[in-house]
Amino acid sequence: MVKSEWSQDREAARRRTFIGLTALISVLASGPLVAARYADEVSPVWSYSGTTGPEHWAALKPSYETCASGQAQSPIDISRPEPQAYTPLAFQYRSQLLEMTNSGNGVHVISPPGSALLVRGEAFDLEELRFHVPGEHRFNGVPAEAEIQLMHRDGRGGYVMVAVPLRTGPRENRILSRILDYFPMKPGERVRHRQVGINPLFLIPVDRGYFRYTGSLTTPPCDEPVLWYVINEPLVISVEQLERITRAVGVNTRPVQPLNGRVVHAMAH
Repeated sequence: MVKSEWSQDREAARRRTFIGLTALISVLASGPLVAARYADEVSPVWSYSGTTGPEHWAALKPSYETCASGQAQSPIDISRPEPQAYTPLAFQYRSQLLEMTNSGNGVHVISPPGSALLVRGEAFDLEELRFHVPGEHRFNGVPAEAEIQLMHRDGRGGYVMVAVPLRTGPRENRILSRILDYFPMKPGERVRHRQVGINPLFLIPVDRGYFRYTGSLTTPPCDEPVLWYVINEPLVISVEQLERITRAVGVNTRPVQPLNGRVVHAMAH
């Protein structure tokens, strides 16, 4: 897969993030909770509203041009999927320490090496979890109340995304509660908890039928292609859990994008 200009930007950003986290941990590692709020030296280049909102992303940086010119963009409205034989998703997730950051455009749970999704025998490493309110994907025109996106990459930079729609109901999700207890609520805030473990597998509903399509990243630089698996069974969370996510991330949803002839496959048991 050919790497975009942004791939180099991302690698540099990851190095800066690693250096920042290393410094943070070394200073504050004496306590069980390592937490700090960083003031952003530079405001985020893009946002979800106003002059830096989705309709302007392509004009903000040359590397964002695909946000306008791409023909396989995400998210989409899933309305007429074509049935296909079910192949179960092979999640190989491990428990991990809780580490998160609030970028100003959303909250990211950082996943260390060791968890992966197998796709046709190839491992895509889980890199992070993202929260969107409301859900970015629509189902016959209707979005979920929220959505968790699990981002995976292989050694060549190829992406696989798993989207889990969220629906409020009578019970809490226990793993999500563990995350939300330490959720970074303000932009620039980063949290690393040495005594709290989570396993992202428990954020995937038991019924793992899914929709599959080829799309893009839903944030700049909107790289494509990205293989998407959208779980069709919502994860039930409490109203209080949804409210806490919303307070931290606000409304951070890109509008749905045209299909441009793409086929969406439905995989059900």
